[in-house]
Amino acid sequence: MIFSLNAYSQKEKIDNILSLDTYGLRLEVKNFFIKNHRFKIHEIKPYYKLNNKIKLGIGFCFLNDKTFFLNNHSISVNAMNFFGSYNWTLSKLISGETTLDFGLGRIKSFSFNQPVKGAYSFFEPAIILNYNGFNFFSLGLGSGFRLTNKDNAIITDNWSLPTIILRFSLKFSEIHNHFFHPTNTSLYLIND
Repeated sequence: MIFSLNAYSQKEKIDNILSLDTYGLRLEVKNFFIKNHRFKIHEIKPYYKLNNKIKLGIGFCFLNDKTFFLNNHSISVNAMNFFGSYNWTLSKLISGETTLDFGLGRIKSFSFNQPVKGAYSFFEPAIILNYNGFNFFSLGLGSGFRLTNKDNAIITDNWSLPTIILRFSLKFSEIHNHFFHPTNTSLYLIND
């Protein structure tokens, strides 16, 4: 009897981990300026929701602008990032979020078709306001400060800068429920 209760308990935990409402995907664009030129770092960030307040994830970020030249060099950055966030509700449609991102990767500079590569890492605390009024996605706007460590032999400019964050988040649970369980989706709830 004890073994069967324990097995049921473990199965319930596994089902919770595999539940679609615990996963999501964020697409972010982080803008910053160096010498009056705008850089856009794009981030793709799948996450796991531990509870209604905390999310953890791992993602990929990149800057690849071959048309932009800084000091006669084109720049590219590729990095893996890890993040955690804490969410709170401000109203029915607006939520706030503080995030901590940490990333490791490579920075490349192309000068006269000669690539030069080096290490790149960052730590970025941020605060973001999210609008949750759409059924299948949410939009966010925020600001952070990216503390950067990079190979100064490649680029000497300071990349520890404030960022402006634009976010698009998919609501996997709503998409799944809409197509497979219409009675569980907020589209069909009376008070929504």
